[in-house]
Amino acid sequence: MEKLGNISVKGLEFLVNKKTNDYSAWFSYAYNDNNYTFNSIVPPNFPNNLELEHSFTLAGNYNYNNFKIGMGLNYRSGKPYTQPDATNPIDATVVPNEINYDPPNSSRLPEYFRADASANYDFNLSSRVKASLGASILNFTNRKNELNTYYRLNDSGEIETVRRISLGVTPNASFRISF
Repeated sequence: MEKLGNISVKGLEFLVNKKTNDYSAWFSYAYNDNNYTFNSIVPPNFPNNLELEHSFTLAGNYNYNNFKIGMGLNYRSGKPYTQPDATNPIDATVVPNEINYDPPNSSRLPEYFRADASANYDFNLSSRVKASLGASILNFTNRKNELNTYYRLNDSGEIETVRRISLGVTPNASFRISF
């Protein structure tokens, strides 16, 4: 069986965690160099679609009696994607027309940032039944993170940009009973 290409992944991950009875805090960092090699493509070397070169997390939880609060921050550099060729975007020599692209994964999405917070309160409903009431807010900065971008030809033969954007502020509530 002929080998079509290679993938090379190099990285480093770092985690610091401090934990006591009342709190837990951690910081993590990951570096990821994730590349494809296909000799039949020009250029032969390019980043993997899922490469997140830099990724940071800073988070913590605090417990006071039956009350728990937590907060987390997530950052990552933008992942690679491929844009249409700006000088010759559409190949009209084929039917149906096709999009001409820049070199593979030669562009990057904007950086990603999300901040979340949560709170829980644990209590007894009876001697045998326990309950937990919780609330959280995901992405409380309401940042619109671009998760993915791709292109397609619409019915008029024009290039259409399709962007997947993250949810904005997302509240959540929970009530749990354990017996």
